[in-house]
Amino acid sequence: MRTSSDRFPIVLTLAAFVLMFLGQASYERLVDALIVGRLAPWLGAAEAQVVERFSAVAVAGAISLYVTAALYFYLRREFARQSARTADGSSKPAAPIRAQRDVWLYDAICRIFIGRWDQIRLQRGKLDLDHADRAVLQDLVARHIRQLAAEGALPIWGRKPGYWALWELVPPAFWRLHQVDFQSFLEADPKLLHALPCSGGGGAAAIGELMTSKAAVDAFCASVAL
Repeated sequence: MRTSSDRFPIVLTLAAFVLMFLGQASYERLVDALIVGRLAPWLGAAEAQVVERFSAVAVAGAISLYVTAALYFYLRREFARQSARTADGSSKPAAPIRAQRDVWLYDAICRIFIGRWDQIRLQRGKLDLDHADRAVLQDLVARHIRQLAAEGALPIWGRKPGYWALWELVPPAFWRLHQVDFQSFLEADPKLLHALPCSGGGGAAAIGELMTSKAAVDAFCASVAL
């Protein structure tokens, strides 16, 4: 596909001819009588007319070349600037990911753990995990999710205890003193997953029914090639 830069020389050539024609016509109208009148007594009428024609072409050509050269360098600089912006992607910045509450945090953790949007298999009503998988999963739930939430990389919504409580976006500062409860994750019920103070002690859930953003989870998994 031809671009605007491919037609650049043709446009400049046409512009030069147009400028030269207009310049010559204007020059002849303005100084024709003056030059012929001054030179005719010394050179004769015919010779003065020839000199006037040559001077008109020379002046018009010089002005045309000057204007065309200035236009050439200006447009070349603009084309180079646009090409640089397109190459580094700065001409159209990508739209930021709009995080919305649309997936259970339980399902998001399963996505990170097994590498796809699917829940961990159950065996006799419990998560099918060996000792090594259980240790990795516990570290993911209790430590890594907390770190991502504290950094703002993983938005988490939750509801405080009470029938009338609404889902609220949990501020990152909350996770300095709280963590996702691993024992509630082992219940294998997304609605039962909740957060507790890091000090433990078996207290009541600070927030429950934890949810997050699918787009944010996918972006994180893509960044670490999960």
